[in-house]
Amino acid sequence: MKLFLVDVPQPLQPAVKACRRHIGLAAGFSALVNILYLAPTIYMMQVYDRVVPTAGTLTLVWLTVIVAVALATLTALDGIRARIMMRASLRLNRLLAGTIMERLLGRGGNAQGTTQAMREFDTLRQALGGQAMMAVFDTPWTPIYFLVAFMIHPILGMMVLVGIAILVALAVFNERRTKPLSERAHAANAQAYAHQEVVVGQAEIIRALGMRRSLVNRQLAERRIGLEAATEVQFTGSRYNSTVKFFRMFMQSAALGAGAWLAIQGQISVGAIIAASVLLNRALQPIEQLVAQWASITQARQSLVSLATLFDNTADNDQERTTLPPPVGAIDLDHVVVRNPEGSAVLLRNVCMKVEPGEVLGVIGSSGAGKTTLARIVAGAIAPDLGEIRIDGARYDDWDSELLAQHIGYLPQDSRLLPGSVTENISRFCGSEDAGFPVDEAVVEAARQAGVHDLILRLPAGYDTMLGERHHRLSAGQAQRIALARAFFRKPRLIVLDEPNSALDAEGEQALIRGIAAAKLNGAAIMIVAHRAAILSNAEKLLVLDDGAVADFGSREDVMDRLRARMEQETVVPMKDPKKERRNA
Repeated sequence: MKLFLVDVPQPLQPAVKACRRHIGLAAGFSALVNILYLAPTIYMMQVYDRVVPTAGTLTLVWLTVIVAVALATLTALDGIRARIMMRASLRLNRLLAGTIMERLLGRGGNAQGTTQAMREFDTLRQALGGQAMMAVFDTPWTPIYFLVAFMIHPILGMMVLVGIAILVALAVFNERRTKPLSERAHAANAQAYAHQEVVVGQAEIIRALGMRRSLVNRQLAERRIGLEAATEVQFTGSRYNSTVKFFRMFMQSAALGAGAWLAIQGQISVGAIIAASVLLNRALQPIEQLVAQWASITQARQSLVSLATLFDNTADNDQERTTLPPPVGAIDLDHVVVRNPEGSAVLLRNVCMKVEPGEVLGVIGSSGAGKTTLARIVAGAIAPDLGEIRIDGARYDDWDSELLAQHIGYLPQDSRLLPGSVTENISRFCGSEDAGFPVDEAVVEAARQAGVHDLILRLPAGYDTMLGERHHRLSAGQAQRIALARAFFRKPRLIVLDEPNSALDAEGEQALIRGIAAAKLNGAAIMIVAHRAAILSNAEKLLVLDDGAVADFGSREDVMDRLRARMEQETVVPMKDPKKERRNA
């Protein structure tokens, strides 16, 4: 299956096939539209050959009525096919927009080359419902005008054929010249937009650290690279567009001259002179439009490639899976390996560990040891490159990711909350989709367990306080405590906390310890990544990571004893022997 003259990637084919009827109808209407474009040509021939010589006023009236009806029909069909393709664009949005968003938010959705996927998809939709697709529809019907011109006279037919061949050759040269430039501009602009989103999201830090001008200059430099490449594409395309326009206008005048010469020779009528010029103009116009819209077509083709990359680099979570019983919370990691997104470094190396229900595992290690990556793996935020992670003996991949996430509570290092109310954030935005579940009751219960209920009641609108850039803004400690309540929502069987006390005061830390104790009493398996030992007072096990590998694992007391012995051994300084030093001297 092809779209915009290229093969549609396999993951997109079902959605494009669903729009096949729209495309077929629009193509059929294009045939009728291009046939009706012959009406002005026939009208001119009849006026010059029949009406003028005979002074047939009544004939002129009826010819005018007929051409008016033909042009009205042409206009209506042209509008209908445009509406049909717009409907196809909207249908494509209904079929693919949700899937693309799920791929972006799913595991592995941060793969390179996919951050601009929705913008790429919108580019594809706009090309499908715009003039670019109309040019693709009209171009195949240019032989109609060649045949009609050939019927008038073979010389005129050959002139149309030569004009078509010249414009097609120019279109091919335009494609070969602009394709690498368009790809370079596309990549540079995508990178600039991605960096711009990150920079704008960190505006406060940038202002506070005095980095605004430096980052503005850097962003302008990145934009300049994309703009220069895009400008070169436009300049190259404009040269070809100008050349195409020159040949079309010249060939139109040449057809008029050839028609006049043939009329002088008595081989065609006077009306055919004008008809020849109009036919050649209409025959070359679709190709001229195709060259003019080639930038949009190229962008749409690149968007198809980008979307294919997204689907290739992300997991398919849409396949149906057998619903497993609610987990108890036994976690088992078997030789888990995780690489960085570029694949140039290993973040976790053959990590093996087990956590039983009701146990608290503390994860410690130096900065960059892989603690946060391990937390993300256990929480299901990312998938391992090698090895397996199981809950109650079942692999994470055996679960529907949304159902499994209901049994996992996760507090990341970055406790940033999403735009919405406090209730929506704690309930993970499940309210309207979870009929029959007492959402509000569960939200309050989770807030009480996290010790943040009273804090929420002091907010301007309590649990209904809207959060976000344009609404109420929380302190780092408040956001972390509400994010902790989100982790406790629905009493999950597995709770993963990544430095949960990093922004808490003494009161918040005591509330955190009580919440962990309550979750442990409820039988949840808990994993805590921490730098401060106080939060690990309830831990039965400790896992020590060093450069992504397990340096030690066992009961809290045994691991602490081994760490203390190791530190004492490293700090012992050997005594110097004075007698030995005198002998050496």
